[in-house]
Amino acid sequence: MCSPGFSCDSALQVTYIVRGSGRVQVVGIDGKRVLETTLRGGNLFIVPRFFVVSKIADPEGMEWFSIITTPDPIFTHLAGSIAPWKALSPEVVRASCNVDSDVEQQFRSKRDKEAIFFPPN
Repeated sequence: MCSPGFSCDSALQVTYIVRGSGRVQVVGIDGKRVLETTLRGGNLFIVPRFFVVSKIADPEGMEWFSIITTPDPIFTHLAGSIAPWKALSPEVVRASCNVDSDVEQQFRSKRDKEAIFFPPN
């Protein structure tokens, strides 16, 4: 799974699925899902400016590439080294998610560096 992410600088993304298959979800700026579908090699989809996209590969995997409509794109992901969670205090995360300190610490430690992550075995 690729962590949900979006372009911060109004770039448009055109993504081509090279091989494999998986699910793609796109959410608009109003928080409503505008696309949720399974794509296969040879499919193409467009992510509008400021929309959030997440890709979840099927067990055989999925390869893709994206063309971005700006020369210096700025992307952010909801997990990984530039995740917005890092800006929140532990107290805010615990209160927002209604979890104890142990769960909050596990949450932070598991999504510290990677924007692409795998389900547990």
